[in-house]
Amino acid sequence: MIGLNVDLGVLPGILGTMIPIVAIVGGIGLALANRYLKSKERMEMISRGMDVSAFKDHDMAEAIAYGRNRRNRSPLRGGLVAMGAGMGLLISYYLCHTVLQGNEDENAAIYFGVIAMFVGLALILSHLLEKKAPAEDKQ
Repeated sequence: MIGLNVDLGVLPGILGTMIPIVAIVGGIGLALANRYLKSKERMEMISRGMDVSAFKDHDMAEAIAYGRNRRNRSPLRGGLVAMGAGMGLLISYYLCHTVLQGNEDENAAIYFGVIAMFVGLALILSHLLEKKAPAEDKQ
């Protein structure tokens, strides 16, 4: 009888690493397989002379409609979010190194909280600015 020396102490670490990798690869694989099968089905319908206008990809139609109706303010939104993240990082750095003066590991949550707060404020400001601006029709 051959005895196997297996150290089960490393198993949680291996599983903790492999589960997210398998989930991401599996999710991407499912999305690509779904897209491939839809395309293959559509091509089969075309080759048989069937009407494919009823077989619309609703996700794509919604994306096109969203792109047409969306206001062209993405540079404004991106700039405000970047500014909000920068302000949050600057203020949280200042808080951790002057006001709180503790171990940086103890104050790590402050970085996330302050950055999220300023990014949220930037998005609210972007929404208010876009709401005031008239919508441009591209038709």
